[in-house]
Amino acid sequence: SYDGMKRGEGWYKPMLQIVDYLQANDFTVYIVSGTDRFIVRGIVYDSPLNVPNRQIIGSDETLVAPDQGDTDGLSYVYDDDDKLVLGGDFVVKNLKMNKVTVIAQEIGLQPVLSFGNSTGDASMAEYVTSNNPYKSLAFMLCCDDTERENGSQEKADKMFSLCEEFDWVPVSMKNDWTTIYGDGVTKK
Repeated sequence: SYDGMKRGEGWYKPMLQIVDYLQANDFTVYIVSGTDRFIVRGIVYDSPLNVPNRQIIGSDETLVAPDQGDTDGLSYVYDDDDKLVLGGDFVVKNLKMNKVTVIAQEIGLQPVLSFGNSTGDASMAEYVTSNNPYKSLAFMLCCDDTERENGSQEKADKMFSLCEEFDWVPVSMKNDWTTIYGDGVTKK
């Protein structure tokens, strides 16, 4: 918990600045998360990020019509009284190699930049930097700031090692960022 910040305001300010910078320089920014796509869309909708729903990629569940029952989607015809609801079955958990597959399917281009924060982003980072016809970089956020954020030195050390092994750019929350959440926000 933090002083000077309400629920819903917990955005890493340096990451917001990166998104703004990239968009101002004609980059198309995608959010690629392991969290459910609809949850991410809801969080981003009421946020400082200006990323449209079509550029938000996450884990997916089946979508069905409430009256569809067990009828296969190839046999059921959606009608004007229907609406879409979650069907409850995972289509894809958007982590690790699945991120690469979904990026290729949905974006259709090999990205030139990636920003990750966990080992679940390792395949994405390698996809961006491997055999790319363009100059490309993968940045990995290392959660080494236990004073200003709920970091973990053990996890940060593991990420620093992976960055060295795979030639990714490590970003130290402790040493590279002058702020995390902005002025006046302190960890309790």
